[in-house]
Amino acid sequence: MSNTKGAKTMLWLVLIAVTMWVLQLVLSILQFRRFAAHVKEMRREGRVAIGKAKGRFVAGAIVLFVIDAECNILRGEIMKGVTVFAGFRPFEDFSGRNLLDLDEASVASYDRQTRRAVLGAREEYIIYQEQGETLASHA
Repeated sequence: MSNTKGAKTMLWLVLIAVTMWVLQLVLSILQFRRFAAHVKEMRREGRVAIGKAKGRFVAGAIVLFVIDAECNILRGEIMKGVTVFAGFRPFEDFSGRNLLDLDEASVASYDRQTRRAVLGAREEYIIYQEQGETLASHA
């Protein structure tokens, strides 16, 4: 009889684990949709440079910068958190600065994840520019 009780307990634990996994999947999809809609909205204002720093056991960070034709940052937003409930908030610390001029010294006062995200936005944009130039030269 105790064997049946153990099997029922195991079944409940598996059911709870599967339910939690499905819930996490649904919430992640919803967060991605919110992110994509937010980027689309920001793209109405200009080009958007995106930097991210993943965190396994610490809060990750995503930085979005709207930039003009000369790569000057018009405005920024940041999302930091460990859950799917994190949202974007204004991040105007770099407004008016040139994205390509950002370096380690300009982000030294920020936490590790924010530094990585800001410098990641710069690096991703440089890669994007180089790919555009490569495609243009082959056309």
